[in-house]
Amino acid sequence: MLKILYKIKKINKKKQYKNLEIKNIINDIIKYDDFALKYYIKKIDGIKINNINNLIINKIQMKKIYKKNNLLKKKILKEIYIRLKRFHFNYFNNSWQNNNNKIVCGQKITSIEKICIYVPGGKTIYPSSIYMNAIPALINNPKKIIMITPLKNGIISNIILSISYLCKINKIIFSGGVHTLTCLVYGTNTILKVNKIVGPGNYFITRSKKKFFGSIGIDMLAGPSELFILANKFIHPRIILFDFYSQLEHDENAIVYFSINNIKYINFFFKYIYKHLILQVNKKIIFKSLNNCYLFFLNIANSISLINYIAPEHLMLCTYLSNKLLKFIKNSGTIFLNIFSSESIGDYVAGPSHVIPTKKNSKFTSSLNTENFIKKINLIKTFRNEKLNLVSSYIAKKEKFFCHAYSSNIRI
Repeated sequence: MLKILYKIKKINKKKQYKNLEIKNIINDIIKYDDFALKYYIKKIDGIKINNINNLIINKIQMKKIYKKNNLLKKKILKEIYIRLKRFHFNYFNNSWQNNNNKIVCGQKITSIEKICIYVPGGKTIYPSSIYMNAIPALINNPKKIIMITPLKNGIISNIILSISYLCKINKIIFSGGVHTLTCLVYGTNTILKVNKIVGPGNYFITRSKKKFFGSIGIDMLAGPSELFILANKFIHPRIILFDFYSQLEHDENAIVYFSINNIKYINFFFKYIYKHLILQVNKKIIFKSLNNCYLFFLNIANSISLINYIAPEHLMLCTYLSNKLLKFIKNSGTIFLNIFSSESIGDYVAGPSHVIPTKKNSKFTSSLNTENFIKKINLIKTFRNEKLNLVSSYIAKKEKFFCHAYSSNIRI
């Protein structure tokens, strides 16, 4: 049941054998290459294949499917693509150099060459995840973008292929899970090794990404989706209700926090949630995820303190003071600034990526953007500069690195 109180939840620890499974899968893929991949595709996905290439779709095949779409569908797909790309161009970085007192310093900006985007697809398809992961990467023109996604009921979705073509995906591997992800990390005879993996996934994908870090770059370790709603008593509960439901229908682990300085509104809203639940298509998922939800009776100051502590993935400021409150918000992934800004707009078409830090990670990291797909290489060029060499030599001697000191002194 939904709780009208604040409580500190105990962490549900996953059984240790699950971690052992992840480790075994990774080791088998490293050792047995494509043979292990075919074995796990059969064991986990229930698909028997003789050739891995049967699960790989290239650009030409994507293009054929895209061309078959009617004009309206093409227009909708392109509108999302253009809107998101326009937003991410604001992040674009150029290489730079400056000359300051006989020393030239700068940065060379280069793209990460080979990207893998993981698009979940176990329970349903998530075409929006292609846009949200691929477009920030596209701004810096990587050499290859490879996508992996599970097959939904053994059927390849036309909309997945169409969006992948628009987003310039080079190849799609229709197989998900730790077994396929491992192939992209270490490479096999059939599958190219990449430099970075981005995209959300389930518990197993997140655990495996943690293990892969160091061998490969990752975007973040994301947990269940989160939403914090701060409202006032003048907002119609029906508006809040569907923001509540839209978050909870993500999956059974989704979390919603709702705060308002009006106890009558909270009591009414509590009943309102269950009254309308029976009418929702995804009522079973919503009902289970209500276990993760909280209603708070707090004033604005305490609500903001709680927001900054929780550091929610999504924050909706459904008050007339939203712009004034913004300066007090220190930790959140994405903020929606009035009652007309639904979380759904952010999930699909507004512009920013919906790959956002969760589990308080927005205290130290940002949502996925173009900077996740570039490297900044430092540039240094000096001329005869006695002062700099003397300073360098002084610090080196203090650290007892005498060859460092001599390498500076010899250039004076």
